[in-house]
Amino acid sequence: MIVVNMPGGAVQVIDEADLFWFRKAFDSEWKGVSMLELAGDRIYSIESMTELSDKFRNAKVILAEFSAPDANKLRLVVSVKRVRQVIRSDPVIFHEKARSVLVFPGKLRLAVRETPEEARQKLSAETKVA
Repeated sequence: MIVVNMPGGAVQVIDEADLFWFRKAFDSEWKGVSMLELAGDRIYSIESMTELSDKFRNAKVILAEFSAPDANKLRLVVSVKRVRQVIRSDPVIFHEKARSVLVFPGKLRLAVRETPEEARQKLSAETKVA
């Protein structure tokens, strides 16, 4: 279990196995915080991306970093074990700069800038390091 510090002084205890991915929240969502996409929930944390990465890695969650297709410097940190499949992106459905899509349980998808081959390499490399 991981304790996540939330805005307003609240904390939420989450099961590390529920993590799909996290990223810096968009200003339109909640400026200055991190967004965590969990199985069945989305929460926001006042913790930095580095702090969250450290917490999940300490809990033995294997993480890989990806690039968002629509924001040059936005890092997406993904739980490797939750990715079910990597498919080629369709520009009609996803952002035109997305090259591949990570498929998670429950039909949840995350478009990324990496090619399918690059995405698979990142997922595989992180598994070998852990």
